[in-house]
Amino acid sequence: MLLQLLLLPILALALPVTNTTDSSDGTTEISTNILVSQSKAVVTNKAGLAFYNANLNSGNAGYANPGTTYSCYSGPASNFPAMSKWMNFNAMWKLMQQDALTPIGDTVNEQAMVLKAIKQVSKQAKVDARVILAVIIGESTGNVRVGCTNNGVQNCGLMQSHNSKLTAFNPNKPQASITQMVRDGTQGTPSGPGLVQLFNDDKLSNGNLWNVLRAYNSGSVDYDNLSDAMGATAAYVSNMANFLQGWNGWGSGPANCGF
Repeated sequence: MLLQLLLLPILALALPVTNTTDSSDGTTEISTNILVSQSKAVVTNKAGLAFYNANLNSGNAGYANPGTTYSCYSGPASNFPAMSKWMNFNAMWKLMQQDALTPIGDTVNEQAMVLKAIKQVSKQAKVDARVILAVIIGESTGNVRVGCTNNGVQNCGLMQSHNSKLTAFNPNKPQASITQMVRDGTQGTPSGPGLVQLFNDDKLSNGNLWNVLRAYNSGSVDYDNLSDAMGATAAYVSNMANFLQGWNGWGSGPANCGF
């Protein structure tokens, strides 16, 4: 069965911070004063753009045993896998479609709409489609009907985004609602940052994907240890690294790493 951790809500965007601040313990918190118009939000940070590839066939075939292979990652961003080790998006999509979206109950048409939304928003935002898909699987297992969570701020949608504009899937406007969920998590909302804003926040992430993912989950970054949960999910960044390489979310991989 799918790991329960995949259904956990993100805590990153639930923190009501308004400025990037350096705390006494050396961590850095999310800034929300860098949000721009959502439809125009795009990664401009040169370091962040290095984690974007528009070619959906770029990458390898992924783990040979996606349900049992899990590599343990922790420490600083330099310990995490280079893009050359990621699987290609098309193979990743087929894997997650088979082992996540279908078992969770998404219809074939809904799955096609999720795919369309990922491709569209990825191209507009300059965030790699594989990263968007990994976050979707980690936050909601791709369940278009996922509920909202509230840790002081309401997190909704496929990417459990900060005060999402859309609080529930609309069966009367399925494509529009799915695309909005993906846009909220990737390009941010009026209330909080998405992946784009985190990539562009040099003080927080230095444009590095792994720092971005830790910030997305917990709201703060310990650059020396990206498995420092800070009240969120310790395995989160390691899980993302494994999704990108071909893990399907099954098995006990994170537990075997001591997370």
